[in-house]
Amino acid sequence: MVLDAVLFGIIQGIFEWLPISSQGNLVLLMVSLFGYSAGDAISYSIFLHTGTMLAAIVYFRKDVLSILRSLPGYRLNYKERNGVISFLIIATIITGLVGYPIYMYLKATPFIGEVFIGLVGIALIFTGMIQRTVKGSGKRNLKNLNLKDTILLGITQGLSIIPGISRSGITVSSLLFRNYNSSSALKLSFLMSIPAIFVAEIGLGMINGLPSLGIDKIIAGLVFSFVLGMLTIHALIRIAGKFSFWKFCIIMGIIALLPLLFYA
Repeated sequence: MVLDAVLFGIIQGIFEWLPISSQGNLVLLMVSLFGYSAGDAISYSIFLHTGTMLAAIVYFRKDVLSILRSLPGYRLNYKERNGVISFLIIATIITGLVGYPIYMYLKATPFIGEVFIGLVGIALIFTGMIQRTVKGSGKRNLKNLNLKDTILLGITQGLSIIPGISRSGITVSSLLFRNYNSSSALKLSFLMSIPAIFVAEIGLGMINGLPSLGIDKIIAGLVFSFVLGMLTIHALIRIAGKFSFWKFCIIMGIIALLPLLFYA
């Protein structure tokens, strides 16, 4: 049924910009209410990030074009514009090295439905706790990037392959812990998502092909995640720091754990 793909695309388009794990909530919804297998839910939720990646490219087109224009004269260092490019290249490689083995394990492991949903719930609670601990804004910006930041952010973004761990939440939190100001943390978090998702979709597409859910669902989910992503990114980035999204993560995580308690 295409309507469920439309719903998933809408949720991805809205939740991607918030620190509440779009993938975790999507997987929770697909498995618990729509009867998807854990493997199909993970594959499809990752694919839906393509739509919001395209929305991020359009929204940050000036930054993206500036980076692309700098590539011909690029040198591997952290001076001026090279720093952002080095950060994106190295962080993307580390993300793949960390995230791919986790993805293959989650996809291949025959989790019992309640157990898988419970694991998503634990990851959501973890995301909420991380968000709860981060307060304030530092003084560093994009000109202060270094190799330590790059390694840390590559690892944390790789861990966000686990459904329930918010990619934006854990990367922004890591940057704030590293004393970056809020605007720089948000921009870096979204910029680093573009090459990571692009490489992931190409790599997983070559290895596994498109999600085996029908071309109609694939197109519907992609279109609606892009459209809703474009409609909401500006507004949601502005309000992201004004609401306690960590509470939402923890509440959803507790709800996800309830079936596991009954199963136990």
